[in-house]
Amino acid sequence: MISLVFSSLIHNADSPGADGNNAFAVWLDLRDKHNKIVGAKSTDGGKTWSKNVIVYASPDTTVCECCKPSVAVKGTNVYVMFRNHLHGNRDLHLSQSADGGNSFGEAKQLGKENWSLNGCPMDGGGLVVNSDGLPETVWRRKNIIYACVPGQPETPIGEGKGCSIESVNGKNVYAWSENGEIIVRKPQGMKVNLGKGQLPLLKHINNEHVLCVWENDKKLHAEIVDL
Repeated sequence: MISLVFSSLIHNADSPGADGNNAFAVWLDLRDKHNKIVGAKSTDGGKTWSKNVIVYASPDTTVCECCKPSVAVKGTNVYVMFRNHLHGNRDLHLSQSADGGNSFGEAKQLGKENWSLNGCPMDGGGLVVNSDGLPETVWRRKNIIYACVPGQPETPIGEGKGCSIESVNGKNVYAWSENGEIIVRKPQGMKVNLGKGQLPLLKHINNEHVLCVWENDKKLHAEIVDL
């Protein structure tokens, strides 16, 4: 499973997405029979790609077998979030590159607690870079959805799975599936139920609206949410 983000090396307050020529992709890689996180970058809108770079290889054999990794880019900073598998724990970790994805630093655990689980939850969480250029994350541990800024304790925001995050005008919007229903949590904390489904994704439209897309009964659904 591949995660891909397009961004520019030039940003301003009105255009955080920029020109889309620069990209970084990450995926679960099994070429040596042990899952690790591997990535590649493009500077021409995906026409050509760099040599593959190992973002993270677990000292405990493998990362989580199925959870999708997430990637976010701003300037020369590339952030990759993935679910690890260390000492029986399935916790989210974040690794950062300060040189456009040529090399990555030490992966650090998100949150202060652990999830001991003998199996893959198939739930990779969501990652975004805020207006200050800092990463913010959302992910699941057991049945709780947590928001987490790297280096700080996690904050519970709901119950469910399959969570997503988007940053709008310096504030975060979250979405997840709870008891088979799509829940969107607005920046002020109010929650909106969009109906039945799973695997929601959020996309910034403007400072007053986000687009939520999700799957239900093998069909895609979408709704614009007022903030």
